[in-house]
Amino acid sequence: MTLIEVCHLYQVEKWTLRRIADNFKTDHHRIKRILIAGGVVITNENRLRAPLTDEHKKKIGEKSRGRKAWNKGMRADELTIRRLIKARMRTLIDLDIYPDLYRLQFLIRITSRHFKHLGYCDGVRKEFLDKFYFDEQFNRLYDRWQESGENKWYYPSIDHISSKFNGENWNLDNLQFLTWFENRAKAEMNQDEWEKFKVNTNTKSDLFR
Repeated sequence: MTLIEVCHLYQVEKWTLRRIADNFKTDHHRIKRILIAGGVVITNENRLRAPLTDEHKKKIGEKSRGRKAWNKGMRADELTIRRLIKARMRTLIDLDIYPDLYRLQFLIRITSRHFKHLGYCDGVRKEFLDKFYFDEQFNRLYDRWQESGENKWYYPSIDHISSKFNGENWNLDNLQFLTWFENRAKAEMNQDEWEKFKVNTNTKSDLFR
């Protein structure tokens, strides 16, 4: 077992710590120490667990046989959902200052999706939430997306005002939300180029901000 092998399984193959530990017949705490010593950031995002064996599937089936789903058709109350979100994020952020739960969940998913830039610590996550939860443009797009029945073309998509292809910049003042459709149309243009393009080509759409 070498650092290169462990890092490959964790960062490229996306295995969980326990799956790697089982592969090398050791414990996951040792694997975690090896990765940290190698400068790897530990995250639970997009981890691939070991596939279930036929024997394990059989045991699950036997235990589940005849069992009634106690929560079928039920939805956890908002307080419980907030507690679960906070526990999953392992955060000290006071999430109660963001009263709209679903809007909050949407933004949290963005920080998770771009963890390396927007979700790696509480300070960065809170700055992102504070900026966009109360951002007029984001809220207008989010409301329009909801009114459309969550049509994919209206989906609020994070965009680089100055294109990341011209030097990736994840500073908050370089980020904005556009509809998924407009973000794809804007492509590699920066905001000024995109605005001029729309004027020069008379490009209009209610899918634009």
